Amino acid sequence: MPTRRHALALLAATPFAASCSAGPDAAASWRDLGAGLADPRRFALAHAILAPNPHNTQPWQVAFDGDTGMTLYCDLERRLPFTDPNDRQITLGCGAFLELYRVAASSIGQFAEITMFPEGAPTPRLDERPIAHVTFSPVANAAPDPLFRFITERRTNRNVYDVERVPDDALLLRAVSTIAAFLGGAQWTVQPERVAALRDLVWRAFDRELRTRGAQEETYRWLRFGREEMAQHRDGLGIEGPMIGLLKAAGMMDEADFIDPDSMMNQSAAKDWKKKADSSPAFMWLATPDDRPETRLLVGMAYARLNLATTALGLSIHPWSQALQEYEEMADLYAEARQLLNTDDQTAQMLVRVGYADPVPPAPRRDAAAFVRT
Repeated sequence: MPTRRHALALLAATPFAASCSAGPDAAASWRDLGAGLADPRRFALAHAILAPNPHNTQPWQVAFDGDTGMTLYCDLERRLPFTDPNDRQITLGCGAFLELYRVAASSIGQFAEITMFPEGAPTPRLDERPIAHVTFSPVANAAPDPLFRFITERRTNRNVYDVERVPDDALLLRAVSTIAAFLGGAQWTVQPERVAALRDLVWRAFDRELRTRGAQEETYRWLRFGREEMAQHRDGLGIEGPMIGLLKAAGMMDEADFIDPDSMMNQSAAKDWKKKADSSPAFMWLATPDDRPETRLLVGMAYARLNLATTALGLSIHPWSQALQEYEEMADLYAEARQLLNTDDQTAQMLVRVGYADPVPPAPRRDAAAFVRT
């Protein structure tokens, strides 16, 4: 019978990622999207829920209005109040949802007119007011957005990257060109010295978060241990491996082990994530001249397109933005990030690594009906 020490060693050796082999139930929403749906809004919703979002919290609620309208709200219970105290990451995730909703609409000849924060933009945090209102109108002979077919293929790839395969500048420019209408572009670097500095930064930010109790407690809430738990919740960050679910049920993997930065589990996990940081061949970042809620939505929309575009080009992408989080324990690394990214007169919104990696399966998603207010 496994001891607690054996259980922690097993967990430490187990891959940790939001994108994981979650079994057929947890990943069902990625297949046969919108099949048999006569309402174009529900077709678009089935695609929009596949948007990238922080911790895979899936913080979206929608209400259908009349025959052509949809209103998006934030599910306030699915925010990350410790690591995302101003709801920046959650707002980015809402922007990503809106862009996939719009792209999916284009595939069925619908123009999606998006009105951001129709009842006013909340600040500093989101509230019960709507994030956006979207109205559909048919467009004759409209061509679908060319990125539509990559919605079901896009991933957040947290694997080790091939450090020897550095993305070509021309390829990265092609990816960035797809977001020009939103932000005017993005910045990137493949320059070895700057890449090395950013590898070091993202690693130290990861380690800082690992050693911050509030951040770890928040992450633990979204961990899903084993296929059964992942299929039950269909959200969050999956941990899968031999006997993981059984060991968790037996009380051998509790919150105390996850929160303790010096536990066997976390020490082994730290070594694994250090390898991932050191394998990063290139970085991209999105920065804006202001930090209004509307701007954050635009950043989320731009990132959704960037994720689709890199997928189309055969690249892997992974947001690694802990250094840009605005909680007290991260303040010094946040200042360092602004300096490294040359964004002193701007707001650094996202930092991502880009490169080539082995493919990963899709992350769990709840059924589209779960997002509709009743």
